[in-house]
Amino acid sequence: MNTGLQTETRQGLSDKAAQAVSEPINLLLWRDFQEALSALLDVPISLYDRRGNVLAQSKKETTVCDAIRSHKNGADKCREVYSKAISQVLEKGKIYIYKCHSRQYVFAVPVFLDVNCSFVVIGGHAYLSGSEEKEFFEGTAAFAFDSMSLMELRKRLKTIPARSVFSIPNIINNLAVPFLKCLYLMSQPAAESDLMQRNRLKSFNALEEVYRSLAPVLDREELYETILAKSSELVGAERGTLMILDSKDNVLCVKASVGIDKKITEDLRIKAGEGISGATVANGIPVVVKDIEREAPARKNMPAYKTKSFISLPLKFDNRVIGVINIADKISGEVFSEEDLHLLVTFANYASIALERGAYYSMSEELKLLSMTDPLTGLFNRRYFHERIFEEIERVKRHSECFTTFIIDIDNFKGFNDRYGHTVGDEVLKSVARSIRDAVRSMDVVARYGGEEFAVILPHTSKKDSEDIAERMRKDIERNAVATGDQPARPTVSIGVAEFPHDAGNIDDLINRADRAMYMAKRLGKNRVVLHEG
Repeated sequence: MNTGLQTETRQGLSDKAAQAVSEPINLLLWRDFQEALSALLDVPISLYDRRGNVLAQSKKETTVCDAIRSHKNGADKCREVYSKAISQVLEKGKIYIYKCHSRQYVFAVPVFLDVNCSFVVIGGHAYLSGSEEKEFFEGTAAFAFDSMSLMELRKRLKTIPARSVFSIPNIINNLAVPFLKCLYLMSQPAAESDLMQRNRLKSFNALEEVYRSLAPVLDREELYETILAKSSELVGAERGTLMILDSKDNVLCVKASVGIDKKITEDLRIKAGEGISGATVANGIPVVVKDIEREAPARKNMPAYKTKSFISLPLKFDNRVIGVINIADKISGEVFSEEDLHLLVTFANYASIALERGAYYSMSEELKLLSMTDPLTGLFNRRYFHERIFEEIERVKRHSECFTTFIIDIDNFKGFNDRYGHTVGDEVLKSVARSIRDAVRSMDVVARYGGEEFAVILPHTSKKDSEDIAERMRKDIERNAVATGDQPARPTVSIGVAEFPHDAGNIDDLINRADRAMYMAKRLGKNRVVLHEG
């Protein structure tokens, strides 16, 4: 199979090493891993040999890099910069961060496999803000070129978001380097038994499989379960727990368990430094125990466990411990080996990144939710309502359908605030919001439009069909009294209904028609539903 690599022996590479890196299975495995890691870290990553030849080009490039490399001079300049970076990183033997000719920060990570074989992983391509660049350590601007034309090009292109270039190279070093070493060892003539070689290959393939299975998972709860399931699967264990450190209280809480009754673990809290898990978190050092009663005489094996052997290893991100994985009861009944520990440590590095990424994703989703919801009622806010009604109008235009919108106003709301106070007024708003939400389908959009006013979008629903929904909503609101400490408050609402495209041809007209119908309901005595008549 042609891998697109130059297979001839290069200067400084032995024939054996050149042949090893040209093996299709090795490069295919690396490319899969590289792509998954690139997606996980959200940075482009490529693999180069010691002379600057690209062995695996990143599929994820910035718009600036794509534009530069589309021109011959730009591509030549990139090769020149990379060659210098590779020489520098291999000479110094450590991670190197520099500013390339397009003023992007790039990292280079050396990989030494043996005296004759070495590679470099290059990636990053990030622009830093002025404050970030000022804080960047001295000497990073390793190469400076006359690049006025490239700077002009950058101005015309979309600016690349700034991201940290400090922790990612260490992550690459902890994950990609061991992976490449495994690939290299696999390609060498075995100095071990066929059984040992098969077992090593099996373990490596399993590790590669779990890397890929973790990359798409973003939900934190699902991620906890997946990480624990995959780590147990890697070493053939029946029992395990994944615990996350609450940095505020400095205690470990169980987030996932396998082979253990969840009732036992749901309220379990372990302080950092206490017990085996707490010690693992406190010192950040993995532990493999072959016989707990022999190695820790003060502890006895619990009856629930079949064997006396277990592994406890920390989950770390950028030298910060974020949790611990505990694995026990090997299915075969054997003790856990150093090879099992090594396999899990490599996996734990990857799992920690996935957890951190999941945490950032969850945080961004929570912030997104906060930005589009009303904090008092939990309904969507006015801005989100306008976004959704725009989308619904575009959908209806494409498919020649219809939808209905309600504008709902609480009758005499100022009177509730004046008579009972704003606390009761807030309870009235929440009660009405619940009734509106309960009266519609999950596909419908309910928003607090402003003050005591609400708005609803009912897709695939005509004005005639929506009248029954509006009436049910009105009656439910009227029935739900709000406690005041005195006489219960009984809110009512006036509802105006309009249909797109029957009553209006654009967003503003549609909302105005529903609003007018609502005010007509007010004039007619309140506590009623009025359909716009065009």
